[in-house]
Formats: sequence, C-alpha cells, structure tokens
Amino acid sequence: MSTQRQTLATDRFRRDRAAPFVRAAVATLVASVQNSFPGHVAKSNWPGDIDVSMLLKAATSPATTSSSNWAGSLASTAVADFISVMGGASASAALLGQGLELTFDDANGIAVPGVVADANNVGFVGEASPIPVKALSLDGPTLSPRKFATIVPFTRELFERSTPNVEAIVRSVLTESLGLATDAALFSNTAGSSLRPAGLLLGISPLAHSTATEPQDAMVADIKALVSAVAPIAGNGDVILVAATDQAVALRLRQSREAYPVLTSAALAAGTVIAIAPNGLASAIDPVPRFEIASEGTLVMDDAAAQLSAVGTPNVIAAPARSLFQTDTLALRVILQVSWGLRGPSAIAYMSGVAW
Repeated sequence: MSTQRQTLATDRFRRDRAAPFVRAAVATLVASVQNSFPGHVAKSNWPGDIDVSMLLKAATSPATTSSSNWAGSLASTAVADFISVMGGASASAALLGQGLELTFDDANGIAVPGVVADANNVGFVGEASPIPVKALSLDGPTLSPRKFATIVPFTRELFERSTPNVEAIVRSVLTESLGLATDAALFSNTAGSSLRPAGLLLGISPLAHSTATEPQDAMVADIKALVSAVAPIAGNGDVILVAATDQAVALRLRQSREAYPVLTSAALAAGTVIAIAPNGLASAIDPVPRFEIASEGTLVMDDAAAQLSAVGTPNVIAAPARSLFQTDTLALRVILQVSWGLRGPSAIAYMSGVAW
C-alpha cells in the first residue's frame, strides 16, 4: 500500500511542470543543513524525478550547460515552466507565457523583429513572375539580460520537518515573491536601464475611457476601444485583458461569455485596464537559475534593497537587520536573467480611471 501511495505521489508531481525548479531550491537548502550535496538530496527524496537532478547539474556547473545541449535545454524548460506556473500569483507570468518566449543561451542580447501589420507584405504572384522581397522589420526590441533576484530567509527548524511540507512552503514563497515583483515591473511605465527592462506602458498614452453612466455600457465601450487598438497586431489571435482587481471581477461577472482572457493584477492602480496582443510581446529568460545559500552574515530585512550602512553625519545603519548566524537562519538567494519588450507599440493599449 505504501508503495502504491508513493508511486501516485511521484506521478502527481511529475505532472507538475514547476516541481523541478522548486525541488532544486529545496535540495539546495536541505543540503546546506545536512552538510550534503544538492544532487544527493534530490536523488534521496525524489528518486523518480530525473528533471530536478538535471536542473541541479546545469545550475551548479555552467561549463556543463554550455557544452551539453540537453542540460541547458532541460534547465530552460524548467525555468520557463516555473514562470508560467506562477500565473496563479502573477498576471505577468501568465501573460509572458502566451507571448514569444526565448532564452539567452549565453547571448548578451537578442534582437527581436518587430511586428508590421501591413496587408501588402504578401500578395499573389503569376507563374514565373518575380516574387516581391519584403525587408524584415528590425524595429523590435533588443532583449538584454537583466538580473532578477530575491533573497528569502528560512529558519533551520523548517528543514527538520518532512520534505513535502518544505517543498510546499518554498513553492509558496517563491511564487508569491517572484510573481508580485514581476507584475510591478512589467505593468509599469518605468524606463529601461542597465538594471531592468522597461515597463510595457512606457511611452504609451492612455485611451479616453467611456463617460456612459450605465456601467455595463461603459464597460462594453471601453473594452471595444481597447481591443480595437491592438487588433491590427493581434489579427484573429487572442487579445488578453489585464485589469485591476475590481475591474477584473466586473469583467468576469458581466460578460455573458468571457470572450477575452482576463488576468488580475494587484500591481495595477484601481480603474486600470490593459489590452495586449500576446504575439506582440517577447521575453527571454536565462536557461540556468542560480541558487545560493548563506548561513552567516547579516541581512537588511526590507523589501527595498539598502546598504547595511552608509557614511554620513552621523553614519546611517539600516534597520531592521538580522544576523543569520545568531538567529540560526538560512538565506536562499535566487537569481534569474530576465528581459521583455514589445515588438511594436500598437501591441498594447490601456485605460486608467474607468467608471465601472
């Protein structure tokens, strides 16, 4: 009976596309507590999960990843799947999974072709007649790696409990931390820099929302205007709506049929609704995440990154701070190289302050 239960549990987690990513993080943490190796921990706890072992090989041996296509490919798939599975806590993760997904593969940048909606790009040609040549648009974004990182502390006692509980807790922390941070960065109008990619709303002017007094009429008019704005890029494909919480609820309640996928983001200001053609969105992710553990040192326990101290009159000491050694705490640092961009400004449209 116990064997049957274990097999069923293994099969269930094998169908979970995010499991290798989460288990790699758990194995790294548990190995630090047990003075072992992450690969040994993974083999002991998940003997049937080949993916997590391969991900740990790729993550701990950059040379192997660059020389072995199967390791790099597997790591890439695991990370992309984890980003996609974050959709439960993140509208941006679900959205990026619908667009053009690329991997850096040691490239310093990826030039993505732009989208040009022009019916004249293709036409009928007579027999033996020359075929017109259309130049590829190079006005799309260049995706350059940007470090997306977080540090999450865990008490050592947590890893003395059963592995399934640890896996569930680490999964929850990673999806919530990375997911919400991605939303805030993606759905912003912040300019790109050497530190981060530009928000999708940079340089995009909001459309005027409907002034109809009846909420249903206003909603229909607003969605019609938003979808029409991105329709030349979307064509007959999906248009995805991303909305603040109240507007997302209204869309789901008032639409007789949900004609367009609706995503909810707590990172959007109330009254904000975005329409995007997913084929006009491109993203790239480093195929190999970095998991690093520390049990000594001091952390500044603040969502806003800050130096531990700064010279001044008087000198400034950041607070609150935690000594990992004194509190018997482990810190997990996760680093991914991520970037995104629009293949054309017409791929997105938004409104703010809608009246429904």
